[in-house]
Amino acid sequence: MKQIKTFFLVSLLGIMVSGCSASDEEYSYVKSEDTTIDHIHGIGYPNNKGELVIATHDGLMKYKDSTWYETNSNKHDYMGFQPYKDGFYSSGHPEEGSKLKNPLGLVKSTDGGKSLDKLAFYGETDFHYLGAGYQSRAIYAINQEPNSEMDTGLYRSMNEGGNWEKADMNGFDSTSIGNIAVHPSKKEMLAISSKDGVFVSQDGGDSFTKVENTQTTTSIYLTEKAGLFSSIVEGKIQLYKLDLDSNKIQPSPTPELSQDNPIMYISSNPERSDEWTVVTYNNDIYQTTNNGETWDEVVDEGKVTK
Repeated sequence: MKQIKTFFLVSLLGIMVSGCSASDEEYSYVKSEDTTIDHIHGIGYPNNKGELVIATHDGLMKYKDSTWYETNSNKHDYMGFQPYKDGFYSSGHPEEGSKLKNPLGLVKSTDGGKSLDKLAFYGETDFHYLGAGYQSRAIYAINQEPNSEMDTGLYRSMNEGGNWEKADMNGFDSTSIGNIAVHPSKKEMLAISSKDGVFVSQDGGDSFTKVENTQTTTSIYLTEKAGLFSSIVEGKIQLYKLDLDSNKIQPSPTPELSQDNPIMYISSNPERSDEWTVVTYNNDIYQTTNNGETWDEVVDEGKVTK
């Protein structure tokens, strides 16, 4: 399989550990008084709580009842952040002064980031591109540099990093990707956004089919029956819904965005199917609670607006 360049498309236009000196009892989310959000590395709704969590260069933040909260410790640089039903998976780098090894490898947390369970490649690999099934816990990763077990390419694990299998990626002919989206419950179904469109696999990444009429796509997210993805079409940012049974697409209401501010992350609330959140390259965050009929900008270029 050919090596795949992996970077944001905008450039083309088991041990429980505590990560800081504070005691476990002190770890909590506290109201953020002067909120500036920068370097967002992932978003989602972990633990089936219906609360939006974002991963940043300086730890986790949570949006609840129109208020932003941040963690008071364990401010790790979470990369490849992937929420699932019991918590989240991630990679990245520990905060300065932490006793954790750098990089983190693949870790998970089921207590909001209070502790991290080291799953694989601890101190060895930083995965920027991860995908995880919200219900199934199937994990997919793009490995960009060889490590002790992996060459470069797409790998899958069905047991939380215990074993890895390389995917063939037949039919995937793009040279760069935006992200990996894994079906919530079907372990072998995933989609990849790319500069050449959306590619879907039904067999764990061994073969892919390009979705017709898709163009440069910066991000995609899968629910049980559909996907939502963002493309750059004739200089305009446009969201599309993808029917997973027919592979047909149709335009979806989209916030007004300029071409140089594409959508980088998309997520949906598992407790409310009409609630979606998107994050742009310039750290704008938009949220809808009516399937896109209206969008509220809750963060403007990293500054909280409400």
